[in-house]
Amino acid sequence: MIKMAAIKPSAKALQFTRFAEASKLGMQDAAEEVQKDIEATTKTWQHQPAVTIKERTDGYAITVDDDVWNMLDKGTRAHRIIARKAKRLRFMGGYRAKTRPGYIGSQSGGSTGGPVFRSAVNHPGTVARGWSKLIGAKYRARLASFISKRIKEAM
Repeated sequence: MIKMAAIKPSAKALQFTRFAEASKLGMQDAAEEVQKDIEATTKTWQHQPAVTIKERTDGYAITVDDDVWNMLDKGTRAHRIIARKAKRLRFMGGYRAKTRPGYIGSQSGGSTGGPVFRSAVNHPGTVARGWSKLIGAKYRARLASFISKRIKEAM
């Protein structure tokens, strides 16, 4: 006599909606890592810029609402600074930058030397740090691993 019985797989049934949710979670994980990298660029600053993560239909948007961060990210041209509300400008004689181009992070630095007084100065400009491009490239390369990790967990 031949006996037949249905074979039921022990694995979870595939539900493709779980993959979409897992992909979204993977993108959220990447967005949180981007936020950490942005915060690393301002770690030694006295003020901490606000980093906002907003969910969109196609992923997440990470924004930094801070004029100083955006100015350093994009850089500035050489320009002249003139005393307007006082007779002279007052600044310290030296300066060591806390950040540098092509580096995601922040180190100690700041003003050094004694005070200097001038009615005007020619500022040499600020070299762009390029953080948004660096961080974007870093996580574009890693996004697939964040998503695939979450998909494997959903299976």
